[in-house]
Amino acid sequence: MRWMIPPALTSRAVLLGTGAVALVGLSLIAVKLSGLPLTVDVARLSASAVETSATLGMRLQKLTVEGRDMTSREDLLAAVDAKRGTPILAIDMAKARAQIEALPWVKTAKLERHLPDAVRIEIEERTPYALWQQDRRYFLVDRDGKQIVEVPEVDANAQSLPMIVGNDAPRHAPALFAAIETNPDLAQRVRAAVRVGERRWNLYLDSFEKGIAVRLPEDGFAAAWTRLGLLEKDHQILERDLEFIDLRLEDRLIVRVHKDPNAPAKPGAVKKAVMPAKKDA
Repeated sequence: MRWMIPPALTSRAVLLGTGAVALVGLSLIAVKLSGLPLTVDVARLSASAVETSATLGMRLQKLTVEGRDMTSREDLLAAVDAKRGTPILAIDMAKARAQIEALPWVKTAKLERHLPDAVRIEIEERTPYALWQQDRRYFLVDRDGKQIVEVPEVDANAQSLPMIVGNDAPRHAPALFAAIETNPDLAQRVRAAVRVGERRWNLYLDSFEKGIAVRLPEDGFAAAWTRLGLLEKDHQILERDLEFIDLRLEDRLIVRVHKDPNAPAKPGAVKKAVMPAKKDA
């Protein structure tokens, strides 16, 4: 985004404006040394510096923005709170930066005042990492679990981002994401992560509704995820028709296979299969 109104100010005007600002600074030092009330004089001298610089032509004519993709131009202009022709020294850069970083998509912002007439803004936007489901509403969140914006409609089985569910899910998501990413192949299969009792996670592979549920322990879930990776590498356990895998116990692995809907019910049929955990897993 760029505003440009030629011609630029002459170098003489720039030097005069810079000199005026320097003179105001020296005046403030003199006021402080004299013992006179400083607060009133600061405001008066600051206003004088702004007025002098504006008279010399130091007004905003060019505003450039780098890194903008999802953030709207209108939101940025409102955050800067300055229009073309505003005295450039009157722009509160710290306030503008804070207001820009408060915008939903903006992660960080850097502002530079380039005398005599330009302001440069560089922003880093947040990257959506997952969808947070909360009270039948959906929000994009980044890898830090920071909420970005609400998404109107979501198909839980068709959306490309994994989903996290639970009141405290965003707060605990960064640690989970870091653990999942240690095994990229498995990470690509995670479609949802659900907080259970605000204590631990259940992961759903391949599909939220019909995929394999992986029950992780409250403590040591990263180690349990590594263990699942080893089981998949050595035994292709995830290629079986499983309903869930329970990794909450360190010394054993509990799995349940999907029941064949066409098979007749058998009294005393075993629903769970218990497999000893590998010693080196």
